[in-house]
Amino acid sequence: MSLMNWLSNFLSFEKPLGELLTRLLFYLFIIFILWRGVETLVFYLTYFGENFGMALWGILKTPVVVIVQLLMLRVFTEAVLAVLRLDKSHEE
Repeated sequence: MSLMNWLSNFLSFEKPLGELLTRLLFYLFIIFILWRGVETLVFYLTYFGENFGMALWGILKTPVVVIVQLLMLRVFTEAVLAVLRLDKSHEE
């Protein structure tokens, strides 16, 4: 499949863009959450020399916070997609 066919398939005005935009934002937020998690982890790794207890707590807490944020994102995305599907079912 050529790039133009692929691009025109996504930019087609015959299909609603709600699901596509939701999926795109979902993946962008996954990247953002993971980036912030790595950034926080690096911060706590560099903090070991000043306050060992806080750095250790931050390193243990960061993966849990990232997992909870990813789960919340998944639930929110599924709710938005359910509303979009519900909206589509009323049109038919």
